[in-house]
Amino acid sequence: MEQKKNVVLIGMTGAGKTTVGISLSYRLKMPFVDMDSWIEKKAGKSIPQIFADEGEEAFRALETEAARKLGEENGMIISTGGGVVMRPENMEHLKKNAIVVYLNRSIEDIVKTLRMEKRPMLAGKTDTLYPMYEKRHPLYLSYADIEVVNHSDFKEGVENVYRALADKL
Repeated sequence: MEQKKNVVLIGMTGAGKTTVGISLSYRLKMPFVDMDSWIEKKAGKSIPQIFADEGEEAFRALETEAARKLGEENGMIISTGGGVVMRPENMEHLKKNAIVVYLNRSIEDIVKTLRMEKRPMLAGKTDTLYPMYEKRHPLYLSYADIEVVNHSDFKEGVENVYRALADKL
């Protein structure tokens, strides 16, 4: 029996990875997992709480463990955290059996819909998104098999990703 590839969604915080991932899982009839939720379940606390109690390094270690475990799966839609690309080993694990899709959404569009209280790396300031994007954008591009620019509404964003994946799965 042929193994089905994973679809790994990468991109900035607020780019729509989880929202698009959930919808894609229905369209492609593949299970969905949100890496941040996986980490929260494993740690027994929220990501902001992990940052507050243990710091970023502890969170990143959990993120690497999640990448390793999820990279061993088949036929899943995996939504990653925005910083997953900061450790090359994370992407090595995730790319083993996956098509990596970079959801590239402008900072201006992200700011319109972002819930700041759930984003510990932003410390409540949207102006930190610009330097973060400058640092991460080249990494997203280097790891992506497909880039989908997402400056449209939710439905169109999902449709664009679905079309980009159509001949790859």
